[in-house]
Amino acid sequence: MNNLFLVQQTAMNSKRECAPRFHLAPLFNRSGVTVTIRCHALLFILALGVAGAGCNRQQQPVRARNPAAESPPPLVPASGSSQLDKLAGGRLPVYELKMDPNELAGLERSAFSNERHPATFIAGGETYEAVKVRYRGAWARSWPKKPLKIFFNHDKPFQGHYCLNLNSGWRDPAFVRETLAYHVYAVCGAPASNSRMVRIQVNGQFRGLYVEVEQPEKAFLSRFNLKGASVFKAISKSNVADERDLGSEESYRAHYEIQTQKTGGLRDLQSFCQELAHSKNALDFFTRQVDVEKYINYLAATTLIQHWDGYNKNHFLIYDGQGSHKWFVVPWDLDRTFGDYWDWSFNQAHLPILLGTRQMPGITGWNRIEDRFFSEPKLRSRFLDRLAELLDKEFTTEKLYPVLDKLESQISAEAALDRRRWPSQSSDLHSGIVEVKRFIEHRRAYLLEEVQKLRGNDRVP
Repeated sequence: MNNLFLVQQTAMNSKRECAPRFHLAPLFNRSGVTVTIRCHALLFILALGVAGAGCNRQQQPVRARNPAAESPPPLVPASGSSQLDKLAGGRLPVYELKMDPNELAGLERSAFSNERHPATFIAGGETYEAVKVRYRGAWARSWPKKPLKIFFNHDKPFQGHYCLNLNSGWRDPAFVRETLAYHVYAVCGAPASNSRMVRIQVNGQFRGLYVEVEQPEKAFLSRFNLKGASVFKAISKSNVADERDLGSEESYRAHYEIQTQKTGGLRDLQSFCQELAHSKNALDFFTRQVDVEKYINYLAATTLIQHWDGYNKNHFLIYDGQGSHKWFVVPWDLDRTFGDYWDWSFNQAHLPILLGTRQMPGITGWNRIEDRFFSEPKLRSRFLDRLAELLDKEFTTEKLYPVLDKLESQISAEAALDRRRWPSQSSDLHSGIVEVKRFIEHRRAYLLEEVQKLRGNDRVP
């Protein structure tokens, strides 16, 4: 098997940070002609919120399927069923948005605004009046095809959910990296959002193929028997939501957002991070404060899919304050996985197992929970045992290739329409799927060797 080049981590910065030197980032215009933009200039434009709107291009109408005749399966799969058996079975769910043309134009004019625009949402023959729509995300708002967020009235949620995240998938040649990533977390035993591919129509015309991702809210907590749990979202724009000791509770407000149990504020998170920073006994701290099994499964899945962009953002912290009184981490924004790397390549499969620690920081930095966890030999040994087990039973070509084949079959027609509607640098869908399969093969081979090396270097009596 060919070895892939391992990019040195410490010499680079995040895709959302300015690098210490200029970097030429390839972009593609609508006609497919390659252009280049300096990274500093691009990010400066994004910060000002004036990056190209991209969505108001005139399109030829595409005949819509009748959403009233198609009842999408619930986002939450039946108990005991395979997540992807539900999400990649049969035809794609179809969601229809009806918007006043002026409201739609207002949405498309203001890519970086969080102003919500009124709409009507239709799915499975059910109509949801007076929903609100805005764009979501940060970097993805600069893309021609932007992700959407839909808010439902509290007296009529959609399949138990009060908001709907519809990610763009515009950069992903395979479209399915994010959905597959959430699937891997689930089969590894880590609490994670459900995800599926959906077709979006706006005012009767094809809008695109989107990635639906479940919001970690009330329905999510109920599914994992976490009633009354506190959910904290890492939102730091300066990459410091890495569970460091930030001092006062007020200091945490700039980098974390509490999503549930809001009257409690951020005091629980503040106390957790401070004890993490000052505890002398890592094993005792994790035994008392962290759901170790859930956290190990989270770390293992993160390693398998090579999620390098969640150490100081792109994750949730959940505190089960009315049950176990323990903490664990939930993944978020999983588009930069399965080989998608910060330098715009899609073939990086050799990032190290201990990436994200102080001694081996990622592009954006390192995570304090992960670093303390791996500092304890007994915890590190448990992690390596679990990673080896998952490499043997779950992260295999026998398990994941059929999932990818089902997804490719399900989305092929819409993927072709999407590439015509939103041209990009991506190759055809099948080549994109093959690229993900190749990553799985290379990543698995690399990790099997690395597990043995780490075990040999770190024997626990």
